[in-house]
Amino acid sequence: MPPQKRIFQQDILQAAAELVAQQGPQALSVRSLARAMGCSTQPIYSAFESMDALHTALIDYVREHYLRAQASSYKQVALSFLNFARSQKNLFRLVYLRQRPAGETLFEDPNAEETIRQLQASLELSGEKATELHRRMVYYCYSMAVMMATGYLEFSEEEIDRELTEYYRIVLSYYKQVKSEEELQHWLYRSRNLLG
Repeated sequence: MPPQKRIFQQDILQAAAELVAQQGPQALSVRSLARAMGCSTQPIYSAFESMDALHTALIDYVREHYLRAQASSYKQVALSFLNFARSQKNLFRLVYLRQRPAGETLFEDPNAEETIRQLQASLELSGEKATELHRRMVYYCYSMAVMMATGYLEFSEEEIDRELTEYYRIVLSYYKQVKSEEELQHWLYRSRNLLG
């Protein structure tokens, strides 16, 4: 009898992400995952002590494999997130539209620390102001993403670009206390290659 193929945690998480992407978060169970992988439930229970543990690990997996942006600009970080909401609606729902335990972080952003550091340096903002600016942009993007992921509204590429640009101009003007279009253009230029 040939030796059984060893199934690793990473294999299980990849298969779970694919299952959720195709059928939605409600389709995820140990049995459905085992069926999709063509194995018994035993390797899944060996890798994860419970369904809750698998679910937590899957959210971390999605965050790292789908949401960590390799972006060259601040706008590209937002576009990457919105594209995830549009193209991976079921995975978006798994991560962002779930009931959370009390005290859990409201918004998972694997790019936040580096983004805030770059905002602080490029825009000459304090850590507190850079964090606030980014938080406001995140809230705006999150609301657009929810509308796209739930089918409430669809945005064209042009609409997304325009919305992000207009809102960023407003937020940037506020945090930099901009007094003229020329001054705003200076800070927009400084923002252009923020993550480059």
